[in-house]
Amino acid sequence: MLTLEPRTAPHTPPAQRWRNYYRVYRVLQLGRVGHWFPGIHAGPDDFPSQDIAETSARIFVADINPRGRCFVEYAGAFREDQAAN
Repeated sequence: MLTLEPRTAPHTPPAQRWRNYYRVYRVLQLGRVGHWFPGIHAGPDDFPSQDIAETSARIFVADINPRGRCFVEYAGAFREDQAAN
């Protein structure tokens, strides 16, 4: 007779979310984030695409740094399954 083969579940890749990482040069007190000490830190939000993450990071860095000084520098956007280091 006919033999039925079990159905294989469709493989759907995990959703890729992007997170911004920043290099901090001095101690900062940021409202939602709390204290950031010098070093590399992940941003609090994740984004659906790298382009949106980078745009958000550029706006954040421009807002947080006073003119002519650099307290925070953008280190890059990485997928959630990757690490910045």
